[in-house]
Amino acid sequence: MHPPPGTVRAWSPCVERPGELAAVAVGTIERRLGGPANPSGLTGYVFNVVTAPAYRRRGYSRACLEVLLDWYRKRGVGKVDLRASADGEPLYRSLGFVPVAGPSLRLTLPPAG
Repeated sequence: MHPPPGTVRAWSPCVERPGELAAVAVGTIERRLGGPANPSGLTGYVFNVVTAPAYRRRGYSRACLEVLLDWYRKRGVGKVDLRASADGEPLYRSLGFVPVAGPSLRLTLPPAG
């Protein structure tokens, strides 16, 4: 069963002490027009992968991201995008993320007034 567009999922399975978050990965699923490379049109987007400073270098971000990627797979998501920091890029590449061709453009709109 496909999730509705805009479904948000947060994973935080990495906790060492009750009430203390070690790491989290947050992502959404959007339904876009399908095409040859992604017939279903389902596209995942990883918004944040964050590890608290005291818990870094223990594999928590990887564990959280692997759970999120499995969640995408089980829902038929054909493509997952993210924007990587220099610190995070080695992790993402090790999980199979690759650079994509094409420029990224952004428009910042002023508040409606």
